[in-house]
Amino acid sequence: MLRKTPLKRTPFKRKATKPMKRTKLRVAGHSTTSEMKREIQSLLREIVIIRDGGCFLRHFENEITPQYRNCGGYRNDGNLILQAEHLHSRSNAVSFSDPRLVVCVCKRHHIYYKPQHSDEYNGLAKKFIGVERTTLWDRVKNDHKPYKVDLKLEILALNQELKTYQQ
Repeated sequence: MLRKTPLKRTPFKRKATKPMKRTKLRVAGHSTTSEMKREIQSLLREIVIIRDGGCFLRHFENEITPQYRNCGGYRNDGNLILQAEHLHSRSNAVSFSDPRLVVCVCKRHHIYYKPQHSDEYNGLAKKFIGVERTTLWDRVKNDHKPYKVDLKLEILALNQELKTYQQ
């Protein structure tokens, strides 16, 4: 049986509620796990800056796209901002704290050059790290198993490695 009059739709009615209080979102977690991960990142940064002696791309000035040949990204005091760049995603627990898969790069190359010229960047990174570390990088890329990592043990190992570079 067909209706001759169309159904009337009533507008959606909202309950009268108090407006939500706007608070700032927390940028970083405060759990012990997140604190240990931040410490690992700090140690990795120190290790790769000492080990690589600065942005690794400074060795490849003639092979980089011309507009990105020079390093960049300076602090207010005039020092170059150096960052630890993970060659493989940090979300992969097995390689999260492995300094062999991290290189030192300046802010300009990390933020601008790498995303725009990723194939060129990865090729130069492979040249820089050598065959052994490139093989490790390829193995980690192809390994999709979940791993449980003891962060305290990783921090101890990174502290020991840092001491060897500081001597």
